[in-house]
Amino acid sequence: MTTSKNKLIIAIIILVVVAGGVLFFLNRGPSYQKESLTIEQDLTPIELTQEEKQALQAEGLTMPSREDAAAKNLQSVRTSDELDAIGADLNETDLSSLDAEL
Repeated sequence: MTTSKNKLIIAIIILVVVAGGVLFFLNRGPSYQKESLTIEQDLTPIELTQEEKQALQAEGLTMPSREDAAAKNLQSVRTSDELDAIGADLNETDLSSLDAEL
């Protein structure tokens, strides 16, 4: 009789621990949820002074234009989700010089 009582107590303890673990993971709160950011969010350009621009030129660096043609081309894709349209977008996208600035 004592062994069945011990088994019951152990089963209850295991059940309480498992239930507590489930409740803990279900109530972790919003701080663990993913947040999606838009590309434009927090990307306001910083204006450089004339002195800073001259320092960049002295180092052999040039300021990028406001409109990056490569970035524009990467952002223009077909809106269709058909496989043919996705394949055409992939074939038309030139990624060969994507890391040239690095």
